Amino acid sequence: MTRYRKNVFKTALDFDNKQLNLCVAKINAQQALLTIVRTALPAEIAPHAQHCVASGAQILLYCDSASWASQIRFFNRAILDKLHGAGHPYIVRLQVRIVPPTGEPIRPKRTPRLPSAENVGLIAQQFKPADEQDVLAAALARLGATLAKRLRED
Repeated sequence: MTRYRKNVFKTALDFDNKQLNLCVAKINAQQALLTIVRTALPAEIAPHAQHCVASGAQILLYCDSASWASQIRFFNRAILDKLHGAGHPYIVRLQVRIVPPTGEPIRPKRTPRLPSAENVGLIAQQFKPADEQDVLAAALARLGATLAKRLRED
């Protein structure tokens, strides 16, 4: 006679998904509000309204930049009227917020523009320090040597 040990661990499908169902329902409600808000906005502004959350008697509308937020604020009354017509009379205030950009901003890599080999040669030839007192000539001679070295590396 073989005995099988009962497994004490539950699979993911065995759990009640009450919390997950609640989250999905809230996300669907937010998407429905966003759809209503986007219909109240002009076609060129509507895609910049990214998220919408009802919080008590106000609605928080998130957009991607400050310039679009100011444009959306002009349609405050139209958005609230559209929401009231869609069965949300408890919403009496609209607040527009900006979603901060994710990650680090992309900065173009700065590369120095070196003078041509001819100009570097002229600098190196023209400014050879004749005496130790000529500080400017010494500095320009070092500049010419550095530029010549950088051109050889590239």
